[in-house]
Amino acid sequence: MTAHYRMLLVEDSADDAELLLLALRDAPFKVTSTRVETEVEYEAALAGERPDVVLCDYHLPRFSADRALQILHERQLDIPFIVVSHLMGEDVAVAFIQKGASDYLLKNRLGRLPSAIEGAIERHILRQHEAAAEKALRDSEAMMRGILNSLNTRIAVLDRHGVIVATNKAWEHFGEARRDQFAASATVGANYFDVLQEAANRGDGLAERALKSVRAVINRETSFASIEYDLDVPGGKRWFVARAMPLADSVDGAVISHEDVTDTMLAHHALGEANSRLQAMSKRILSIQEDERRGISRELHDDIGQSLTALKIGLHRLARRSGQQDGGEQSQAFDECLGIADATLDKLRNLSLELRPPQLDQLGLDGALEWLVSQQRSSTGIDVTCQFTGITERLPTGIESVCYRITQEALNNATRHAKATHIRIRVELNDRLLKLAISDDGVGFDIEAAQRKAVKTGSMGLISMEERAQLAGGRLKVRAVPGAGTTIQVTFVIDGAATPARIPDRYLPATATP
Repeated sequence: MTAHYRMLLVEDSADDAELLLLALRDAPFKVTSTRVETEVEYEAALAGERPDVVLCDYHLPRFSADRALQILHERQLDIPFIVVSHLMGEDVAVAFIQKGASDYLLKNRLGRLPSAIEGAIERHILRQHEAAAEKALRDSEAMMRGILNSLNTRIAVLDRHGVIVATNKAWEHFGEARRDQFAASATVGANYFDVLQEAANRGDGLAERALKSVRAVINRETSFASIEYDLDVPGGKRWFVARAMPLADSVDGAVISHEDVTDTMLAHHALGEANSRLQAMSKRILSIQEDERRGISRELHDDIGQSLTALKIGLHRLARRSGQQDGGEQSQAFDECLGIADATLDKLRNLSLELRPPQLDQLGLDGALEWLVSQQRSSTGIDVTCQFTGITERLPTGIESVCYRITQEALNNATRHAKATHIRIRVELNDRLLKLAISDDGVGFDIEAAQRKAVKTGSMGLISMEERAQLAGGRLKVRAVPGAGTTIQVTFVIDGAATPARIPDRYLPATATP
């Protein structure tokens, strides 16, 4: 497509203007020209539709090319300006070029006019593109600078030699606030390596670590480095995380950031303290619960059980007397009452054992689990085995209670839901490491689905076992495969300084005296 340019011709001679247009007759573009002679006409033409190029005669009776070029500068108009003249010295032409003219031509050599116009317009377009690119770059840099300055994180950019080439306001403000520290000299133009080395020479181990990390990032030996540290600043201690990352789209250099994570650390500490208090409270509640179970079990067995036994003896006596007298309906009624008393005693005994089996306090974990296994076998008919390895002394009371309750819950789950035919319990103590594992050959289950269901329905089976293990300082793992059984394993580290509740005779060596 043929280009079409608007040309403003500053020329007082109509004949010379015609010569200029004739010189453009075979040009590879079309022109629409407007001719002016005076400064007023020139300014009026510039105020209208802006021309693509200005051709100005050097010699004008009431105007001058120098003034025409000056007007363009005053109005900040970037328009190609070509000077044409019958006679012009080279020094004058060079002076016009220096002032901003695009080119100059002699009127007796107009053959170069088309190429001069094309070249001037192309250079003008190129300048516009360069100016637009520079403006976009400045705008982008300004926006990035604004973003960086709006961050509370301290940021600096290093070149390949460790020289700081840019920082944000947070970095500058922090350095100003700590002029007596090594960070005070970490300003633009300073070498960050020298700053860190100086601090390391003073015995600052953190600075020595940071120096190695930043060098590794700049040398591309690693893509990321992070160091946590704390500082005493006005107002108290603050916690920070220093990070070093390669400068994006660069083969060298790095970005250093120091983020204040005090709020996060304080929240983490507060959460940890709250969690510790909650664990202590939960542990105390479980301890109280076991004590209450023990007390209720004892009361049921010793008080109510004895009362029911006395009632049963009295009924026996009354039954014998009644039988001796008439042997009729009264004797049958006494037999029914005796049957109810026997059944109530059995229920009471079972309830007492469920609450807190005396074997756990008197015989220890292995004795209590052996009794529990015997009860499960007799009540369910499932083959349950129990194996003990390495237990030669009583374990701490709290761990014994937790192991018993976890085993009790696991056996209940296996018999109710797993459809197991064999359950195996293994208890092993090896070098103060206690492992309890309950395995079955049942149908298994989907652990994640079971956990989601427990959260929704409030089921406390798995959650209760895990909580008990954690509160006692242990770790519980559940391995289950649908159709391939379930294994529940809990591990405890037995403190060697812990004192067991009481060591029964069964744990003492054969030569010892009870």
